[in-house]
Amino acid sequence: QTCLIHFIKRIFQRLDQRMEILSAGEIRLSNLEALTILREVKEDHTKKKANKRKNDRLLTLVLESIKYLEESPAGQQEESNIKDFVSNMQQFCQDENCFLTKQEFLQLVNIRPSKPVDIQLLIKESQDRLSEEQVDKILEIVGCSIPGTEEEEEGEEEGGEEEQEEETADAEAPDEGEEK
Repeated sequence: QTCLIHFIKRIFQRLDQRMEILSAGEIRLSNLEALTILREVKEDHTKKKANKRKNDRLLTLVLESIKYLEESPAGQQEESNIKDFVSNMQQFCQDENCFLTKQEFLQLVNIRPSKPVDIQLLIKESQDRLSEEQVDKILEIVGCSIPGTEEEEEGEEEGGEEEQEEETADAEAPDEGEEK
């Protein structure tokens, strides 16, 4: 997150725009916010033609960053999705009496986890702090509130179908102890 802040600071410095940074350590952006800023920088760059050679290098960096972010979940998100997610998660945290940090909220938005193991990687000491039901509920909130890439959504659908097929096969198979 801090690297992204320094990257954005450099972009604005190179475009000769003034920006007041209150505290670089406290500023955290979602990938959607970074994508929005980069799109604005790209738009401003195309309007200005001064220092063409220097700005072309900057434009390349901006375009590559935009391409990467558009292929991530941020490319499918809108501000309303994040607001819905935050309000749903805040309600969940109140109901379940669990606390997530701002950084953990941000990581959930940026990475859009789809499996319990993803939660373990994103939320510090999640095994101690969250029950399996709470992890499942967080994944449900993430899945409902934050749109993902088409590949992620197809993977979730396939995973759900496989689980249903396994449950059906288990229900149809007779127990070994039963007589035929």
